[in-house]
Amino acid sequence: MELRNQVTPAPLGARVLAAILDSAIVVIAWYFIIGKWGDESIEGKVLTGMPAFSLLLATAAFWILPEWLLGSTVGKWACDLHVTTLSGGDISFSQSLKRNVLRLIDFFSFYLTGFVTASLTPKRQRLGDLWAKTIVVPKKAVRP
Repeated sequence: MELRNQVTPAPLGARVLAAILDSAIVVIAWYFIIGKWGDESIEGKVLTGMPAFSLLLATAAFWILPEWLLGSTVGKWACDLHVTTLSGGDISFSQSLKRNVLRLIDFFSFYLTGFVTASLTPKRQRLGDLWAKTIVVPKKAVRP
């Protein structure tokens, strides 16, 4: 996809809302999946073994695949945001993988690390964006 103008970062508030929406979807899904297929323990229901591993893979895929194939997660789509390369093109699978592997660090303290990093960088990039050389832009900046 080409950009109409120079790559302009998305507003931080829209990115925060998108992160909240995506995180809410994951938390709700985990709650129902663990409740349905988890084993009883002293702490309540827990998921172990292959089901737990599968849930972790599905959670990673929730972010990686839509960003790679469509340019946005559900939360970004709802907030009219799009992930692109620094030059405004579609991101590769490895770029999506990189930006989401570092989501584990960016998510530390409920995205505090990612928010601080995005606040301090000129293109509002979190650590994952910096490593993957990606940027989140308003969808209106992307030409179909």
